[in-house]
Amino acid sequence: MPSSRSTCAAARSCCARDVPFGRGPTVARPRSLVHHKERPSMRPAAPPPRRAAKQATRRVVLSAALSGLVLAGLGGLAPARAADYPKQTIQIVVPFTPGGNTDLLARILGEKLQTKLGETVTVVNRPGGGTNIGAAAVASARPDGYTLLIGPPASFVVNQFIYPSMPFNQDTAFEPISLIAQFPNVMVTAPSTGITSIQDLISKAKADPGKLNYASAGIGAASHLSGALFNQMAGIDTVHVPYKGTSQSLQDLVAGRVSFTIDNLGPIYPFIQSGQLLALGVSTTKPVDIIPKVPPIASVLPGYELSSWNVLAAPAGTPKEIVDLLSRECAAILKMPDVIEKMRSFGSEPVGGTPAETTAFLKSERTRWEAAVKAAKINPDEFK
Repeated sequence: MPSSRSTCAAARSCCARDVPFGRGPTVARPRSLVHHKERPSMRPAAPPPRRAAKQATRRVVLSAALSGLVLAGLGGLAPARAADYPKQTIQIVVPFTPGGNTDLLARILGEKLQTKLGETVTVVNRPGGGTNIGAAAVASARPDGYTLLIGPPASFVVNQFIYPSMPFNQDTAFEPISLIAQFPNVMVTAPSTGITSIQDLISKAKADPGKLNYASAGIGAASHLSGALFNQMAGIDTVHVPYKGTSQSLQDLVAGRVSFTIDNLGPIYPFIQSGQLLALGVSTTKPVDIIPKVPPIASVLPGYELSSWNVLAAPAGTPKEIVDLLSRECAAILKMPDVIEKMRSFGSEPVGGTPAETTAFLKSERTRWEAAVKAAKINPDEFK
């Protein structure tokens, strides 16, 4: 019988190695000190060929039957999961840093969903890659309704026309749940530029091609594509000046160092209120409630419409019952007076819609944004 010291040494030796969970160390069996003769084999003799064939056939049939039972059981899991949903924390992934329109919307929505569903809802910020990092994380998540994405056009339709390679297929990676909100873009300029209207801007740009310029939040951003589409439809040549975000571009706009921009109303609205920037037009086909006297750009350029928005979606393959449930809850939340008031305070218009309506919306937006990307003449090599 081994001594306690040798047993402890063996244990230390075992712990020093990586041993798979649930499996102990392999211990060599000591050779017998008494019997040295080869023991006869206890393995039964192989069955005759015909009997072996029958046994093999029986094993295949049994295996197939068991596989069918397992698959049938798995097929019944989705409805059961949907009936029990939710029973753990739900994550809403935001593909931006905290503080922007999308992040604010996610937090408003998450708070209300948590109350209505009775489970914790957390907001997770996964910025980077032009929203591709956060969107890809959701696209590859388990399709069980516990990981959701709230994102802008870049996440669902735009990036496939900009990036030479994508980590997921934007047309098939998600189950759309609801169109949460639309953000009207607004065309603004500094009073010091002397530009007083949309038509005035177009006239000045045609009189001196290449002199005027427009700011954007970056190459491929909605503000870049909005300006490029405006250039194309107006038949003018204004120079694109990309910045690293809207806040940086607004500093130069206020100072008059760039001529104009067409960007989200939310962060620009305080500058309009203070008189530091002059609103020339909005990107929607109708005037916007908080700036009702500002005309649509389409009143001068018929057909111009390019607004940002946020869609809530789940990974492809999420059970329909879960998608429908979340869509119904979102529709109810977006009708709440306090939610409407909060959203409109930062330039967001609540929308809602069924999964089918949201899917149809994304298809129509795909065509619209593809045209805007072509108008911008973006070089894909810039994104490699």
